[in-house]
Amino acid sequence: MNRPTLVQLRALVALADTLHFGEAASRLGVSQPTVSGAVRGLEASLGVKLAERSSRKVVLTAAGAETVARARHVLDEVESMAEAAAGTQTAANERLLRLGVIPTVAPYILAPLLRALARWAPRLRPEITEDQTARLLDELVSGRLDALVLALPAGCADIVETPLYREDFVLLVPPQHPLAGKLGLGPEVLKGLRLLLLEEGHCLSSQALEVCRQAGAATNHPARAASLTTIAQLVAAGLGATLLPATALPVETRKGRVAVAQFRAPAPGRQIGLVWRARSDRDSEYRQVAGYVRRGLNRPGFAGRVVGTGPLS
Repeated sequence: MNRPTLVQLRALVALADTLHFGEAASRLGVSQPTVSGAVRGLEASLGVKLAERSSRKVVLTAAGAETVARARHVLDEVESMAEAAAGTQTAANERLLRLGVIPTVAPYILAPLLRALARWAPRLRPEITEDQTARLLDELVSGRLDALVLALPAGCADIVETPLYREDFVLLVPPQHPLAGKLGLGPEVLKGLRLLLLEEGHCLSSQALEVCRQAGAATNHPARAASLTTIAQLVAAGLGATLLPATALPVETRKGRVAVAQFRAPAPGRQIGLVWRARSDRDSEYRQVAGYVRRGLNRPGFAGRVVGTGPLS
């Protein structure tokens, strides 16, 4: 009997995650026939039917679901082996850290984060990827990234989450707006505003929508932006107001063309954390990394509230 290959196992897991051959192929970066052939080959090797196919959908059989669970375990073990090997193969005892960061965090904390790692973990060699949450989680689960900095909870199974800091949302308005400079606002003020949001796919957009929903505010502004910098420019032009994470204020308000209003406590906000695969053999290392990042952020002027400061806290 032919033994299953890693290519076949990856194809089956991608198919199980997407239930669509085209999407599975896109996730793996191969053609759809390649995925179809790999799954058929695996079925032939095992002598069982793993998936029921139709023109509209794919359904895993009972044998398929069991095989997927075993395939995930095998792929996790292979990834752990690769991670361990990578840690001994980098130059000068360096250890690669492939770190993903969401766009509403990266511009505002990457500098102190990287300085912290350079100071307290000099043998780590960070490689940074900036992308939206869903795509970063796909990269993490597939093993192409080691850890992520994003908003918690991540909503993904089989990962470890540890908080780094919490930050409030503030209200960004045009300079001459009646709310400019106001303090102690209630969320109900959102009801009368034309609120600008990030385009769909950014977790901050979902978080802002939830704040607006709880306040009973409308979110039907026709404009959508891909970055907080663009939204700040739209606010400066008088096209509306927006919710902004407090850590973004020093960057997005430095040109002085917008004004800030603050909510009363407890203000709406979010928690940012570090996440990694639950079965990674670098768990203790990532916990140390989280501690170093907290220590690096815990400085005067940082607008977030750091959760702990020690390297292992």
